Amino acid sequence: MIKKGRYDELCKILIDNYLGNNKRLFERDELNRRLRILETYIRDTYSDLRTATGGNIQDAREKSVSRAKEFLATLFPDDETPIEAVPSEDEGDVSVPIYRIRVYPSDPTLEVLNERWKRGEIILTEFQRGWVWSASQASKLIESFLAGLPVPPVFFYREESGKEVIIDGQQRLRTIVGFFECKLPDGSPFYLKGVSNQWVGKNYSMLNDSDKNRLMQSILRVIIVEQIDPKDTSSMYEVFSRLNTGGTALSAQEVRNASCHGPFNDMLRDLNKLRAWRAVFGSNSPDARMRDVELIARFLALSNAEYTKPMKKFITDFMTHNRHLADNEEFKNSFTRTINAVYEKLGAKPFHIYRGLNAAVFDSVMVAFSRNSDYPPDIRSKYNRLIQRKGYLKRVSASTTDEDTVRERIRIAQKVLFG
Repeated sequence: MIKKGRYDELCKILIDNYLGNNKRLFERDELNRRLRILETYIRDTYSDLRTATGGNIQDAREKSVSRAKEFLATLFPDDETPIEAVPSEDEGDVSVPIYRIRVYPSDPTLEVLNERWKRGEIILTEFQRGWVWSASQASKLIESFLAGLPVPPVFFYREESGKEVIIDGQQRLRTIVGFFECKLPDGSPFYLKGVSNQWVGKNYSMLNDSDKNRLMQSILRVIIVEQIDPKDTSSMYEVFSRLNTGGTALSAQEVRNASCHGPFNDMLRDLNKLRAWRAVFGSNSPDARMRDVELIARFLALSNAEYTKPMKKFITDFMTHNRHLADNEEFKNSFTRTINAVYEKLGAKPFHIYRGLNAAVFDSVMVAFSRNSDYPPDIRSKYNRLIQRKGYLKRVSASTTDEDTVRERIRIAQKVLFG
């Protein structure tokens, strides 16, 4: 292809082979951008090598392709594809259950919202993507209240306890609370900027009494969502996903982190920091979409409950059932012991069979390890045989969330590793 100048076609083949299923994770424009970078790299490398090899064209071509394959690791860093995108893991066609949900409005004043926030009655869960507004954006919101302009409503999910979880509108709520406290959520002083001259440069304490009263008595409409049936919080998955206004759909675990907050969820986040787990997962930094946390929950669910399809609901139900469990030592010890053993016996990134961690290989091997404490001295060789076994590979690459497939791959892993 280099001989015929078909660099574009060569780059497409190299990228397709390198990414495999993970190609689906990238937008077409983004893939084309990196394709052009690779194309330029090969062209320049080939030109330099032709000169360096004294005109040996065949040698220059082979070395150009070899270096291009190495360059792909820089062009597509591991952090961008930490999990192998196996199509069957998406479960995109899972039907939505029929819910009975009560939705009604409330019109609290900003003073009331601020007091409820301070009492811990309004919950900002960690699925929220942090403080992202600029000081100017925050100032404009406060100016809207001071000027009597309309502000979009926020959405709360009311729990049985009476506390309310922010579904949509956390930037607005944090701005309001921050202004009363005279500081932005990032800790910096909150002085109004980019607003009308009568308020520019002022914080809450500097407002005159009339403006303070008008602000405190301003209304922010709250749309409250409350699930009646089924008797769980599963609608949180749909509510959070469909009301997300960030342009990117929330991941399943981001939603669970919000709807299943509590001691069990706190434990998952703590386990996610374990050194052995970070090495096995293949990244020192927590995954931005919480896919690493989801894998921990997946292991604990498969280790402690009878699996039923779909996988996403299975994990959600397991977390919901255990969300308020105060004593999580058994779960914590199970994962810690298992991941330490896997890291010691199989090394770093053992489940990266192709490109990224294969979740099906992970869950089957982890469950097998958790059921045994006597590890054969040749377990690494056994593992290498396992991931080359056709029957096993079939069950970690297709229909990976089917009930029979899940049970069979765990059985095979148990037999090959410890049988």
